[in-house]
Amino acid sequence: MEIYIITVLFIFILGFFDLMLELTTLQKKRLVFFLYFLLVVQIGLRWETGTDWNPYLENFEGSDDYNIIILNSLTGFEIGYGTLIFLMKKLFNSYSVFLFFHAVIFYLVIFRTAKKYSPFFFVSIIFFYATTLGVVGSNRQLLAIIICLLGMDFIFEKKPIKFLGVIFLASLFHTTAFLFAVYYFFNRNFKSATIVLVLVLSFIIGKTGLPFLLFSKFGGIFGELASSKTVAYSEGSDSALQNSLGIVGLLKRLVFIAIFTYNYSFLSKRLYYYKVLYNGYIFGMVLYFLFASSLLILVNRGSLYFNIMESFLLSCQFLVFYKRFDRVCLFFVLLLISIVFLFQSVSAYPDLFDPYKSIFYNIDYKRDMH
Repeated sequence: MEIYIITVLFIFILGFFDLMLELTTLQKKRLVFFLYFLLVVQIGLRWETGTDWNPYLENFEGSDDYNIIILNSLTGFEIGYGTLIFLMKKLFNSYSVFLFFHAVIFYLVIFRTAKKYSPFFFVSIIFFYATTLGVVGSNRQLLAIIICLLGMDFIFEKKPIKFLGVIFLASLFHTTAFLFAVYYFFNRNFKSATIVLVLVLSFIIGKTGLPFLLFSKFGGIFGELASSKTVAYSEGSDSALQNSLGIVGLLKRLVFIAIFTYNYSFLSKRLYYYKVLYNGYIFGMVLYFLFASSLLILVNRGSLYFNIMESFLLSCQFLVFYKRFDRVCLFFVLLLISIVFLFQSVSAYPDLFDPYKSIFYNIDYKRDMH
């Protein structure tokens, strides 16, 4: 885990400079680019590191014929992702080239989003890196997420057709992207009493078997393919279950909701996007309460579109503090929290991430991928 911890510490140092010093625009751009380069190299050149390594590698190696791509789209690998893989296979015939390309576009969009929706860029990135390390390897969904993030502009521009078009495009890479469509209705204020009531009701309903029953019926209504995905999402491992239902994770969500809500009035008046980020995060909590006791994989997959706002929301909280020293102290606390959640992020499958292996580093290490 030393590579990941060093990376977190490095992001902290960059953030410290940004918070304490009067950096010029050029200096800040250089720091951002250097961090971008570091993350792209680290994640883009990984080998036998990350979730779902074998399935994605085998899918790439077997994508020589587009008829196979069409067939795979009926059994789990969406047509958009399949088409991209087919083109990369024809052009480069190298899975490492694809992973590097994946990292380039993924972090390009994440950095763009952090610049737009984070008052303090490095604050967002340090927590984002730590809490999403465990989903590195989820190639399809990560592509779907960044496509959805690109579509957020249409929410504020009030262009529903273009927004839904982006969601449709994202769903061609991962079907869960349709969940992001609810964001279009989040650019508004909800009463605190309404939010509390919805959270309490979702918690109570989640303790019954109703959510699983409805989700199963949903799969049946929309056909055999959806039914098979329902079964697949419901068959999560025990380790994943324990990881997602951990008391630390639940406490984190509750504490963050309390903080984000407490500062809502102040921040929503100063940041035009705060309402959307906040409401999206609340919706993710509703999903967590509804399905955490019955459909863990749905929580793990579906909530990614909402938990991703956590990093941006945390950055917004720093606006409440006016003194540089106070912000740095808060950033140090966030560093410690990030390290804790770095370990939690990979706790379901630690052997898939530790030690870090790339095409240039730890090349002789033989990882058991089964």
